[in-house]
Amino acid sequence: MIRALRQLIVTWGALVLPLFVCAHNGEFLLAKLTLRADGTCVLRVTVDTEANFNIQSRAQLTKAAEGLFLVSSGKETTSLSRVAGEPSFSSETKLDSTAPLGHTPEEMAKDYKLEVAEWTWTPASPKFVLRLPEMSPHTVVLWLNDETKPVAKPRWVMMIAEDESPLITAATPLENLKLKMLILCGGVMICLVILFTGLGLYLKHRRHRQRTQA
Repeated sequence: MIRALRQLIVTWGALVLPLFVCAHNGEFLLAKLTLRADGTCVLRVTVDTEANFNIQSRAQLTKAAEGLFLVSSGKETTSLSRVAGEPSFSSETKLDSTAPLGHTPEEMAKDYKLEVAEWTWTPASPKFVLRLPEMSPHTVVLWLNDETKPVAKPRWVMMIAEDESPLITAATPLENLKLKMLILCGGVMICLVILFTGLGLYLKHRRHRQRTQA
């Protein structure tokens, strides 16, 4: 049933999921990908250890995190842990109010046993996709929080084994933009110096020739 439903979810922001997960449904892994203005990406994966069938403790989440996601950019595919390093872990008791799951006020008020794994990295290529490995036992709800393009509703997708997200485009790092602007301004200045130097030499040579002819 999950695979059939997943086939309906072909782009970010479909409308089926909020109806399907009108209750808490803690068996899903909730994955929030934040794209920051400086070009870094933060992937925050939350699991309800009391409701999830596969991950019921911090230790199990730590083990699962090693191969939870693959990152693909172009022809290269590698594990998220290899790209982003080891995640940080924390515990929480409240659901994320930004999750596109239609949580009720009653659900938001409850306390849960939540474990969180969080990766922070700057992708080598700003365009990439996240993929679940073959035979992954997890069902993941991934949603996008783009800080450079705030929207009313988050874009999301539900993923199972071998699924991949739509194309993700991270922001161009500000440091790179500054460097590019510096190089561009420097190049323009050099061109102007060469132009005015050449013009000055031409005028000087022309005046000298006019005096000689006179």
